[in-house]
Amino acid sequence: MLPPFNSPEYFAARHAAMLAQDGFKGVDETDPTAARGHAYGLHKSRMLTTDYRTRLKRGSVDVTPHEVIDCLRAAGVKDWVLMGLHGYVGYLPMPRATQDVDVMVPYSQKQKAKKAIATQWPMLTIVELSQVIRFLDPEDLDHDGKPQPVIDIMLPWSPFQETILKECVIEDEETGSRYPNIEAAIVSKYAPLVSPYRTIEKKEQDSSDLRKIVKGSPAEDLDHDLIHRLADQVWEGGGDELLHFIQLALDGKPFPI
Repeated sequence: MLPPFNSPEYFAARHAAMLAQDGFKGVDETDPTAARGHAYGLHKSRMLTTDYRTRLKRGSVDVTPHEVIDCLRAAGVKDWVLMGLHGYVGYLPMPRATQDVDVMVPYSQKQKAKKAIATQWPMLTIVELSQVIRFLDPEDLDHDGKPQPVIDIMLPWSPFQETILKECVIEDEETGSRYPNIEAAIVSKYAPLVSPYRTIEKKEQDSSDLRKIVKGSPAEDLDHDLIHRLADQVWEGGGDELLHFIQLALDGKPFPI
């Protein structure tokens, strides 16, 4: 008979039972762990997303990061930065596909960016919230009939995002893109992880990405002072907590969320 469910004895019994099976042994150790770099990550993510839409989502609008970048540049939008997966994909060991292109602009560039995107992709439906302007594909619906997002124009609703726009943007000559430095990427994954408005499904992805970003680059290369300063702009205790999270990631321990 098993020990009571969720008791320490129960977990010990489960651990012993699974330890005796070799099904997962050694598999994870063969996965890549080092960051791949922005140019490679951006190309790989775009390729995977386009391939998926071409084969399985025919008729859906396929927008690439480079098309959004070219659109914003042509419209004279200034001080933008790629966010979301395309912003931090170069810090991951294994790039993946993503549904939409996220780009953050200052409030001063909001209307110019909105007009440029709406003109370039008039078939997309616009949903405007206080913190983001979403461009949805009315032809690409989920099982509940909700249109999928294709482009998000993010706005700096928090001081840490304003600081990212001013101080933490890298310009990549190879791709022509602008993306956050690794410290800004780490804080940008931490913020939704501790937000009460984030769904548990997305928090689990945030947690996984945060771990991979932290472990994908040498720990000594991280600017802990910058991370602390940015995270304190998320909330007043964020700096100390995020540095603790980073150590937990390096030690392979769970985040207390």
